[in-house]
Amino acid sequence: MSIADKVREAVARLGARQSYRPDHRVRRAVAPAPPLVTGDEYPPPPPWPEVGLRQSLAGMADKQYCLSVHYGQQQMRADQTGAHPVIVEFTRLLIRRLRVLDVPMYPHCVWRTKADQESAFVRGVTTVRYPDSAHNWGCATDIVHGLKHWGLTPKQWSIVGHIGFEIAHQRGFKLVWGGDDPGVNDAFDWDPAHWELADWRAHMIAR
Repeated sequence: MSIADKVREAVARLGARQSYRPDHRVRRAVAPAPPLVTGDEYPPPPPWPEVGLRQSLAGMADKQYCLSVHYGQQQMRADQTGAHPVIVEFTRLLIRRLRVLDVPMYPHCVWRTKADQESAFVRGVTTVRYPDSAHNWGCATDIVHGLKHWGLTPKQWSIVGHIGFEIAHQRGFKLVWGGDDPGVNDAFDWDPAHWELADWRAHMIAR
């Protein structure tokens, strides 16, 4: 029996008990049961792939920071102008889905210029030089935590990846995640903040 069926049964039993009360007793008005929320109104929460992820999620959440001015400012950090529409929409949806869970995430980088790419390569931030990064063509996004930035634990990143793939599946987006296990995706080293179009070379945008 589903939870919804159990709630309906409990309400029905309560109404039946009240109908058998003697007339001399004062009957309290029973408010109608609120409508049950189904999957049509809100998507079901994603199934957690392993034990302990709920505790990891709690370690990512910060409701007060989600309400802060700084969090709002972080949403404007990455230049998304003219980027591929799938990347722009996925970035928005993933941040919004995690915000519902009180997890503050923001887009750190979408576009990366030639100078930015070469600088990142020299600093060891990336192993790819211009023009061989999806960021150089508006086909990638880096989404990080508002306070911990890249400092989430592997288990916490797995939550981000799980929710991201759920969104991609629901919307039909073909994306590659930089946090996949070694061997699953050999395009780049482990980079859990990074998402890119699976076939980004066929969708490159010049600007």
